[in-house]
Amino acid sequence: MKLFLIDGHALVFKMYYAFLGRPMVNSKGVDTSILFGFTKYLLELVDREKPTHIAVSFDPPGGTFRNKLYPDYKANRAETPQLIIDALEPLTAIVKALDIPVLMIPGFEADDVIGSMAVRSAAEGLEVYMVTHDKDYGQLVAPHIHQYRPGKSGADNEVLGEAEICEKWGIDNARQVIDILTICGDSSDNVPGVQGVGPVGASKLLKKYGSVDGIYAHLGDLTPRQRELFEAARDHIDLSRELVTIKTDIPLEATAADMVLDLAWTPEVESIFKLYEFPSLIRLVRKISDEIGSSARASAPAPEARSIEVKKVTPAEIKDSRVAVHYCDGVLYAADSHGVACAEPAAFRELLADPSRTKTGLGLKQQMEELSLLGLPLEGRLEDIELLHYLLNPERSHKLDVLASSILGVELQTRDDLAQGSLFDEVESGPDRFLEASVLLPLADALFAEMDRTDPRLRELYDRIEEPLAGVLARMELTGVKVDLKVLQDYADGLRVQVAAKEAEVRELAGEPALNVNSPKQVGEVLFEKLKLDPKAKKPRKGNWPTDEKTLQELSGRSPIIEAILDYRGLKKLLGTYIEPFPSYVSPRDGRVHTTFNQALTATGRLSSSNPNLQNIPIRTEQGREIRKAFVPENPGSVIMSADYSQIELRIMAHLSGDEHLCAAFREGIDIHSATAAKIFRIPVASVSADQRRIAKTANFGIMYGISAFGLSQNLGCSRSEAAKLIEDYFASFPSIRGWIDATLASARTNGYVETLFGRRRYVPDITSGNATVRSFAERNAVNAPIQGTSADIIKLAMVAVDRRLSGMRSRMVLQIHDELLLEVPTDETDAVSALVREEMQGVISLNVPLTVECNYGTNWLEAH
Repeated sequence: MKLFLIDGHALVFKMYYAFLGRPMVNSKGVDTSILFGFTKYLLELVDREKPTHIAVSFDPPGGTFRNKLYPDYKANRAETPQLIIDALEPLTAIVKALDIPVLMIPGFEADDVIGSMAVRSAAEGLEVYMVTHDKDYGQLVAPHIHQYRPGKSGADNEVLGEAEICEKWGIDNARQVIDILTICGDSSDNVPGVQGVGPVGASKLLKKYGSVDGIYAHLGDLTPRQRELFEAARDHIDLSRELVTIKTDIPLEATAADMVLDLAWTPEVESIFKLYEFPSLIRLVRKISDEIGSSARASAPAPEARSIEVKKVTPAEIKDSRVAVHYCDGVLYAADSHGVACAEPAAFRELLADPSRTKTGLGLKQQMEELSLLGLPLEGRLEDIELLHYLLNPERSHKLDVLASSILGVELQTRDDLAQGSLFDEVESGPDRFLEASVLLPLADALFAEMDRTDPRLRELYDRIEEPLAGVLARMELTGVKVDLKVLQDYADGLRVQVAAKEAEVRELAGEPALNVNSPKQVGEVLFEKLKLDPKAKKPRKGNWPTDEKTLQELSGRSPIIEAILDYRGLKKLLGTYIEPFPSYVSPRDGRVHTTFNQALTATGRLSSSNPNLQNIPIRTEQGREIRKAFVPENPGSVIMSADYSQIELRIMAHLSGDEHLCAAFREGIDIHSATAAKIFRIPVASVSADQRRIAKTANFGIMYGISAFGLSQNLGCSRSEAAKLIEDYFASFPSIRGWIDATLASARTNGYVETLFGRRRYVPDITSGNATVRSFAERNAVNAPIQGTSADIIKLAMVAVDRRLSGMRSRMVLQIHDELLLEVPTDETDAVSALVREEMQGVISLNVPLTVECNYGTNWLEAH
């Protein structure tokens, strides 16, 4: 998934100067140059790069924290041209009309907003592109964060990774851009710096001393002139550094779901483009909108714009058996055929608790939790519009205003949109909430009707899995899980010792006591120039020697330093990404961690989690597994129980393909990887070596994910021809798998989507792309989605069944991670819970092969494995 974050102000200035000598003026005499240029670039960017997520950030009006820190910040800049000032408001309206989020935080520049969003989004698995010329953004560039520099035309846009940033500045890592800017200052922003030291001189000093602090620690080693310049800057050097450092931790309300690209042709867009006389952009927006719509199915015509009459009633007048509920800003809105009522939630207690009345809303899981914290239940059947739309369009926006506009033709009004003297003026929380509540029932009706037209199994998927699961997840989020912070702190202390030891080991093996192990440039020079671990390797014409994980894995075995570097990086990431941030997620309310399970986010149907993201804990490594020790039961009289599906995705592949050899191995309880090795290498199972089993295991999982010969060769450490031969032998041994893959791809090309066993769809519009790379990616998704999606459906169904069986017991489900359920169980319930969990998880669906669940428990999560 690709997120493009556009620096709005930078792009506005670019367009101002681009049209300065040849302005565009419409028939009314209005200069529309900036509006046209900005919007055209934005639309062409979407058309060309096909982002899945997008947002634009503008600087807020007034000053920022930097102006308070340093009143002369940007003081020497010329007055902003009036054309730019006049363009900002209509530009914001255009961007919002295109349903592209505008990110703006008072007190922070667009740089800080984009920096914070980029870092957060990259951690959530998005590939981030920051669209700007601004050199300051180089400090943010990282493995999954890039700077996208707009060119003079669509053909010469430039994407900068860390290698390009380092080459441009002559530095070892992108974070040193901060040091460069601190030393050099910035005349355009009036940042002081070290007067008399330019980029070249700063680069040379940073190569030697690593940072500004390192330079000041070695002032005695500098030339007299350099020492004089740095001494003169000592009083303001920290200020300069703070001014040039882009914030990456400011609070942001927008989520990845808010930034999903859902650009659609609407009456509002047409009206704005006609107003400014942009006929060419009208055609471009229609083209993009059609392409986005076809990613799910043939685009339906936009609904005719209409309004909904909102009638205000009292809570007692809400009498229907099907009621829309909308809890916002501490006020509950309820709507049915009689009208819309609003009051404090407690006024609706009887309605909320009535199991015979259906509740319709958007994001009901969250509302269920918020109401529960107020002591109020939310009983009865749930019709969640977010989940209904997710099943129909898993990769599109599920926001209420988008759905109301695109499905009903209703534009949701805000408080400012309504004339004075409205019937609802006395309602402090705003009349927009009444309108929002009033569209919920019509939206649900429209989505159910679309499900019936598309595939009736989607309604069954909702009724059987997603609707009951919302309640299960709400209870799990409210329950949370106990985390022993002392265990984490002790582990963190131990990791810091290990990090220091590994760092020393790398330096010793390199024979370089002053080696900066965090510098890709210095590490590359040691590996390729000093140790010559790959004599045939050629240094890239631009940039440094590659030292990424893939390159290091290829060098594995040639020197102990490779393993030491990989270990060092793994320990650093474990400490900084997973261990140190964890205490901030512990709730002061009950001392437990309450992660959020995202039910309507992934394209495959799998659950994900955030705040914190527990799915990403590296539990396959020994160090990562130690994190599990911190997950403990609340009381000494309880245990943590783990119930984990064994090789569920391989079992699903065996069922889907109908391959008799795989099915037989699973039925007979034979180790599947040994059975695969025996088949490939044409030997008895008893004769399979550990290495042959390893090869077969890699092939089993790799081929299921559509791995190429090159990818398999990298994983196995063999030649590409050997990997190609292995894939050929694999399919010769399991022809039914090859047949299933071919049939799945053919169906995807014909229908534009693939399905799970339960009818969940994943759309693959790029399956017929003329771009081989794009097409190949879509083909891998087409093969993997039915397997991974079916696995997701199975464990969701199991969670619903287990939750139902736990009713009346003290045991509680607390986490779901991939194919594993985690429960907190009193010791006197362990036998009963273990039996019922196995029964429900293994019996949730009948396949051609048995489902197997490994169920264990202990005093912490690690012991439960």
